[in-house]
Amino acid sequence: MSDKICPDTGENCSCDGSEPCTCGCGCGHTPEEERAAAAYREAHHAEAEEASRAAGDRELERMIIVSFDSTFDVMECERLCLEAGVPGRIIPLPGSITAGCGLCWAMPLSGEALASFRAATEGKIEPADYHQLLVPRFSQSGE
Repeated sequence: MSDKICPDTGENCSCDGSEPCTCGCGCGHTPEEERAAAAYREAHHAEAEEASRAAGDRELERMIIVSFDSTFDVMECERLCLEAGVPGRIIPLPGSITAGCGLCWAMPLSGEALASFRAATEGKIEPADYHQLLVPRFSQSGE
């Protein structure tokens, strides 16, 4: 099973990497893409452990992390998402992700949140990439 987010549904893709996507989500993952995702997960396993230590007593939550190539795009993302009621907030970019700026948008891992995000931002800003990471749980108010 893959830890990659299906770009069509926003849910975890159930591909096993042995053949093109078989979970019915329509994401079209190829075996090569699944192997690359598995290698990425393995290489970044240490980051999840580090996040757990950094969180201390705070509970960890798997989030969709949206990276951008510019700070302007992150700020515009926040404005668009707040106006549309998309759950999430700006956080510092985790060390395992490389992008043009040091900030990203973090939102709950759900198809509904991803669909709301895409509806609010489509044609207005261009995310650099989508990631799925464990981060310390935060309240919507930023506490």
